Amino acid sequence: MIDIERQFKTLKYFVDGYYNQSVDDHEFDDKIREFRDEEPESLINALRAELAELQKLIDNGDRETFKKVESLLHDNSLRYIELEDGQAFINRVLRVLNNKS
Repeated sequence: MIDIERQFKTLKYFVDGYYNQSVDDHEFDDKIREFRDEEPESLINALRAELAELQKLIDNGDRETFKKVESLLHDNSLRYIELEDGQAFINRVLRVLNNKS
């Protein structure tokens, strides 16, 4: 049994603090930059690793586990990231995280 809460704790922290319902979509890149620039490198790397795990769920079409992650993320942030939107979310976060300019 996968412990979703433990496996995706950094993603939950990121979504709760940087992508909650008070953040407009056009502000999201700035919030990702804020996370990248203000959080410790270990946390940034943990987020990258968890996004890679999320990517595996998408690649494997594991809707059941993805739904559990979606519920975890929605609990505090009140955001839904559905399987169909997961790829765009991952791509956007990684693009900004990896672009140091």
